[in-house]
Amino acid sequence: MSSDLQGQLALVTGAARGIGRHIAERLARDGCRVVLTDLDAAAVQRAATDLGELASALAMDVRDRHAITVAVERVVGEHGAIDILVNNAGLLAQGPFHATDGAAWDDLLATNVSGVYHCVQAVAPSMAARGRGNILNVASVSAARGGGSVGNVWYGATKAAVVAMTQGLARELGPKGVRVNAISPAVVDTDMMKPHLDDRLRDAITTRIPLGRLAQRRDVGELAAWLVSDAAAFVTGQNIAVDGGLLCT
Repeated sequence: MSSDLQGQLALVTGAARGIGRHIAERLARDGCRVVLTDLDAAAVQRAATDLGELASALAMDVRDRHAITVAVERVVGEHGAIDILVNNAGLLAQGPFHATDGAAWDDLLATNVSGVYHCVQAVAPSMAARGRGNILNVASVSAARGGGSVGNVWYGATKAAVVAMTQGLARELGPKGVRVNAISPAVVDTDMMKPHLDDRLRDAITTRIPLGRLAQRRDVGELAAWLVSDAAAFVTGQNIAVDGGLLCT
């Protein structure tokens, strides 16, 4: 157990399942109190119940700035402070660029980009005032390639924005004691991803990855726990790929 995470409070968005749930679970294993948030109220409550006494659930839509403000005020009122913010909530866009209509683009942008903006705006000021805090953004290797094996150009563009925000926020918040980093996974083998991966596509992706497999949730969770711990105390403004070497090919 990482003693420096024990007793801290983490707010994790998009935590009902997949990467977000696993990051929350990993932090809880290190003794961190975790507030799991998600648009799906029933699913996030089940996830929090499964994680045990250190976890609680909160229904929250990252597209709704007012709802986030209210949620953050509630969490701070109940727990005193938010030490760690994990911006994981996101949508996937697929297909050629012309297949995404204006409404789908607006929703993608509102979730993947504005969602990060809203959460940082709500949480970062109190971190800065206390002189400490960690913000971790979940981006994607699609940011480096303008899309990828599953996400398309629009998805890649939103994740590139997350990387840019990470670097800029690290520069602005560093003097106030707040670290900001990003994780960029390749395709992660989760239940949510399975409908998008037939055997042909799975084989095509793993063939291009030097380590010869898809990313697992634990690969992301272990890195996340390290980045928000004191072991990474001098690491900020970084975007670390969890891709098995994909970007090297």
